[in-house]
Amino acid sequence: MTLGFDGKKAVLNLTGIGNYSRRCINSLAGLRPADELLLFVPDRRNEAALSALTPRARLVSSPLPLKKGLFYELWRNFLQWKTIRQHGVDLFHGLSNELPFFITRSGCKTVVTIHDLIFLHHPELYSAIQRRILLWKTRYACRVADRIVAVSDMTKRDLVAYYGCHPDQIDVVYQSYDAAFNAPCTAEQLQQVRQRYQLPERYLLCVGTIERRKNQEVLVRALSSLTDMHVVLVGRRTPYQDKLATLAAQLGVSSRVHILNKVSNADLPAIYQSAFLLGYMSLFEGFGIPIVEALASGVPVVAATGSCLEEAGGPDAVYLAPDDEAGFVSTVRELLADEPRRQQMIAAGRAYVERFSDEALGRNLLHVYQKLMAP
Repeated sequence: MTLGFDGKKAVLNLTGIGNYSRRCINSLAGLRPADELLLFVPDRRNEAALSALTPRARLVSSPLPLKKGLFYELWRNFLQWKTIRQHGVDLFHGLSNELPFFITRSGCKTVVTIHDLIFLHHPELYSAIQRRILLWKTRYACRVADRIVAVSDMTKRDLVAYYGCHPDQIDVVYQSYDAAFNAPCTAEQLQQVRQRYQLPERYLLCVGTIERRKNQEVLVRALSSLTDMHVVLVGRRTPYQDKLATLAAQLGVSSRVHILNKVSNADLPAIYQSAFLLGYMSLFEGFGIPIVEALASGVPVVAATGSCLEEAGGPDAVYLAPDDEAGFVSTVRELLADEPRRQQMIAAGRAYVERFSDEALGRNLLHVYQKLMAP
């Protein structure tokens, strides 16, 4: 087959949907050596993202003479179907909640991955124009796609409830994670990373964009009660970071709040493995890959109820309401006093995340494709 992919995130983003896109493409390349893999991409690319892609992926960019900014988006959204048809694509997969408009004219089968409908659950977190664009694109993609991939059962239920999608049209295919998180770091590696980022001896960790939805405020507030604990937040900066810094100052815990905005992916396993636990009290998620990375790293997880995080963390993590600061503090204290329980959570978590391997991701995607391509 000739498989086409929306490769914008794959060649630009080093986190989130960018990682998901590359893992999908790379896993399929390993399972289907005879297939041609075409990535429809912008001219602007990130070299680190490109280096993480399989060399079998062939990049296809806009044929328009002007390829930047609005001209690229014009092609990507409204004219890309022509390029897809010209390259003889058998199946096109939109990896980031959308498909090109008029894709039905391309003559190929179509699949779209929907990661979440957070903008419908929490519209207050988005501007009016952001909500309108997201609603427009996701609704169109779900209406025209031959199959829909949801990254969690929660997202599947949302697609049925909000968009009226038929459950039989939707396949739940979980994301995979980097196997580097499975490998124990050496004592020297742990020490080097501790020194590089000036990490404290014992800390609660949260990984993810520093934004209101991630609700890192719960961890900062918990320090008022956990007087010998630190918090390390790893993620992209947003204005919410300044609010967290102000809160920490008001509570008198600034010296125990460490915010790291630019962390190398290569250093993440050591940061996870040095943590006491991962606190992930997000208001809403489509999946929650940091939870999987933490469990693979041998770190217990305390996460929020209300979305899909139980799917990522399994039955042995602890789940609390997103605003349950007292429960969070109590859980940390219990684990500080009960190391055998903490070790049991670690062992159970390592076993649970085996289902999120690259091979499982690739095989499950192939199963979706084969439903469409079978004679």
